[in-house]
Formats: sequence, C-alpha cells, structure tokens
Amino acid sequence: MGYKIKTLDKFSEGDSELYTDISKLTESINDIYPKYDKWLFNKFFPEMKTGKRKIVAAYGENKSLIGVALLKDTDEEKKICCLFVREDCRNKGVAGNLIKESCKALKTDAPLISVSDRSLPQLQCLLDKYGFKFSYKKKGAYQQENTENYFNNKATEMLKKDILAPLFLRAKKGSQQK
Repeated sequence: MGYKIKTLDKFSEGDSELYTDISKLTESINDIYPKYDKWLFNKFFPEMKTGKRKIVAAYGENKSLIGVALLKDTDEEKKICCLFVREDCRNKGVAGNLIKESCKALKTDAPLISVSDRSLPQLQCLLDKYGFKFSYKKKGAYQQENTENYFNNKATEMLKKDILAPLFLRAKKGSQQK
C-alpha cells in the first residue's frame, strides 16, 4: 500500500478541506471523547495559528486522508493528542510511521500519549513497539465511566523515581528496624 506523510505546523485557510477531512475521518472518536469535535475546531485548529499544535497526515495513492496524528507542541508538553488510521488501512504500518513523524515534529523520542481502556487492546502492541512507557491510569478523565491510560508522562516518572522511591525505601528500613 503506497502512501505519503506530510507534517503541517501552521494553520492555513488554504487547508480548510484538510481540516474538514480530519473531522470526518476521526468522527468515531466522539464516542470515546464526547467533546472531541468541539475541541478540534475550538481549541486544536485555533492553536495551530500560535504554533502550539501540529498535524501529521497520511495520504493514500488517490490523495485521500488515511491517517492522522494531532500533536501538542509546547515547552511544557510534547503530546500525541490523537492518533487515528482509517479502518481499511490499519495493520499496514501507517500508525507506526505517523508515530515516527510525530516524534520528529515534536523533537522527542518519548511523546506523551493517553489511550482509553476501550482502545488500549488494539494499540498496546504499537505502543510497546515504539517504547511508550506506562505512567498511570485515571478513571473519569474524559468520560466518568471510562479509564484513560497515560504513557511517557515525565512528571509521573520523576515522582515515582525521585520522590516516592526514597519514601518507600525509608518506610521499608523503618519497618525492618522494629
């Protein structure tokens, strides 16, 4: 399957067809993230104008959109906000190449990503392959009944390593001395 990947790092009125295509392609995400479409048009696209957001898009042979990664690129956070591949194009390397290009665009080899429990089974192998490290889970992050899994959260890793590990070590030493 032939396809090309393109990174867009600035908002352009000339790309309005692409923005509509992204909304149509990713429409099913609204089932898991109910305010996704509103976020896309009221936050994501406007923040492209300031350089805080980027798009990595995969186009098929007929120039149709077959996959997309929506990125947040700030000093505080390098995140893949959305990774989506059209169903008939899955398991053909598109998502992996979107991740690779996202890492280049974000200038990091460990971007943050969160994945719902519902989507985790189909993405787990891909996350493992590209070295995403589980950080924590949060129930009700986007929907009260769903749990979100966070990967590559540096703050969580620092908390575990630099704060919690010494506390547990002291607690263990204290219990052994009794």
